[in-house]
Amino acid sequence: MKPLIHRKSSKQDIAIAIIFFIIFLVLAFIFVYPMIWALNNSLKTYEEFIQDNFGITKSWLFENYLRVFAGDFHYKNFYYEHMLFNSLWMLVVQVFVNVASSTLLAYAVARFRFPGRGFLYAVVIFANTIPIIGAGPQAFKLINQLGMINNPFTIWISWAAGFDFAFIVLYGYFKGISPSYSESAYIDGAGEFRVFFKIILPQVMPCIAAICITQAIGVWNNYSTVMVYMREYPNLAYGLYLFETDKNYIRNSMPIYFAASIISCVPVIVLYACTQKLILTNMTAGGLKG
Repeated sequence: MKPLIHRKSSKQDIAIAIIFFIIFLVLAFIFVYPMIWALNNSLKTYEEFIQDNFGITKSWLFENYLRVFAGDFHYKNFYYEHMLFNSLWMLVVQVFVNVASSTLLAYAVARFRFPGRGFLYAVVIFANTIPIIGAGPQAFKLINQLGMINNPFTIWISWAAGFDFAFIVLYGYFKGISPSYSESAYIDGAGEFRVFFKIILPQVMPCIAAICITQAIGVWNNYSTVMVYMREYPNLAYGLYLFETDKNYIRNSMPIYFAASIISCVPVIVLYACTQKLILTNMTAGGLKG
């Protein structure tokens, strides 16, 4: 075995590394600074915020975070705990329904041969290249005619998209699994459902977990869907938007608004920080197959 040869870094390599380090440092500052600014202002009094919203706080009012849950953060009859509950049930239902539909459709297209299979996959790829705003009016008209607007018992049907980015990633995963597993199970007398749930599905669970996490982050931060389809059930993202735009509630309450924003950001930051390795590893592996 030949020994590994370690090439010395040239001055050009060092210069490129320094340039990239500076670029990423600037980008990190751009993304982190708004959070630091909001955290700083969440600890001020309203008078201190008006006088200097860029200066370091002198009040250190941690009680602003308690006031968020005490009823100071609200919009009409919706309080923070109501918005938090709506965010949680929408997250669980939307992620489950969407990932489940994507998994079933991706498995069928990837593992079975039927007329129109290639055309269906091409349609999915094409549909994912169209800007979402292009299908917005038609989707709203359809959902409105079906009576799903502000209806939590039926709105979940519209979340069963199936043919989205999750489908593409799962399709690659299913294509990468050897058909020998299924053939062995068929020989032993297993049916299609047993093969899927007992043999194939456990092998793609890491990918499904990564997709669930990424979709959960998106759903948690999404206010546009709630603003269009579920106005009477505001989640935290939409509630923050309403609180900011209504002068009757935002007056004398900017520090409370920033405190509510920081609290709303904490779950997704912690979730991504704890699972970023799982997300990057499994999403890349699924996307490269196919």
